[in-house]
Amino acid sequence: MRALPIFSVFLGTVLCGLPNGFVQNKATYKAYKIMYQSETWPIARDACKELGAHLAVPRSEEEFKFIQKLVRGMYYPSISGTDNKLVVWLGINNLQDYTVWKNIYGEDIKDTGFYTWAGNNGQGYSDAPEEPHCAAIDAANPGLRDYWCHKRQPYICQIDLKNKN
Repeated sequence: MRALPIFSVFLGTVLCGLPNGFVQNKATYKAYKIMYQSETWPIARDACKELGAHLAVPRSEEEFKFIQKLVRGMYYPSISGTDNKLVVWLGINNLQDYTVWKNIYGEDIKDTGFYTWAGNNGQGYSDAPEEPHCAAIDAANPGLRDYWCHKRQPYICQIDLKNKN
């Protein structure tokens, strides 16, 4: 009879904590985990889903800076199987329509949040139809970067804690 209350307390503690390796942004009620085993964008998207998460989507400059701070803190020697250790996948692409960048929720990022692009032309990305791209982040640039979705990169998974019960 005593084991049941102890088990209940332990279960409550486990369910309230963050999953292993996730770092919480208390201001936004979101948590992030950098995945060091590099994957293509579609495989990274699916790998995050398997964790009950999704590829990270910055919706404000503050969120972008938080995620970028995590990227700056990466232990780069631990990254494996990558084409470029400095580029980390986010949950944004223009695969359906090369003229519209959407987040993993299917929303045009110009309508819903952060859409500043790195680059000196103000646009910072290619919108050519023959070059569908996915968005990434790096440790230095003040905006999103476009990169070829078939390249193997580290990635960041995100859990929205407000929606978790």
